[in-house]
Amino acid sequence: MTGVPHASRSTATLVLQLLLWAWLIALSVAIVVSFRVAGDLAGRQQLDAAQAQVKQLDTRVAELAEAIEALQAMPEAATAAALHGIRQSLNARLGQIEQALSERATTDALTAVRSELDLVKARQAARSSATAQLRSTRPAAAAAQEEPIPFQVIGAELRADQRSLSVAPAGVGWSPAQIQVVLPGETVGQWRLDAIDGKTAVFRLGEQTRRLAIP
Repeated sequence: MTGVPHASRSTATLVLQLLLWAWLIALSVAIVVSFRVAGDLAGRQQLDAAQAQVKQLDTRVAELAEAIEALQAMPEAATAAALHGIRQSLNARLGQIEQALSERATTDALTAVRSELDLVKARQAARSSATAQLRSTRPAAAAAQEEPIPFQVIGAELRADQRSLSVAPAGVGWSPAQIQVVLPGETVGQWRLDAIDGKTAVFRLGEQTRRLAIP
């Protein structure tokens, strides 16, 4: 007669051990999923949380080991009741882990969205800054591309009731034979004399306009 209770107790112990291993596997999977959810956001906080879960796991394993030893010493009826209580405890613990993982996934998702928005704002700001810088450098580049005038105005005179200019090559190494008299509408090289406005001569080359002082 003693063989039957002993066999039942052994079966209960085996079931409890199987539950223990199932709980350990579930907790391990939960920890792995937790790290995958964290992804690139895993840092010191996630590491501390994982270490805390490992400590809780060690404590829980020790408690379950003590429960197994106590279970082996209990009568058959007490063994069944203890087995039911441990099963409920394991189910409650697994439910807590699932809820914690769900909350962490939500928090990590929000953090990822905020990081993405910050990245988009930073890119937009950099793009606006680059556009403004490009616009500010365009006038300077245009000025650098202006054609230099290869001559200088050395005087003006009146011919047939019309003012004319005397121009010479730019610089100081020119001779009187190089002096050229120009009327409005005529050209000096590629530059056209548009007008003589008081003490200013207006020359034009394509879209460029130059105003030269008349001595």
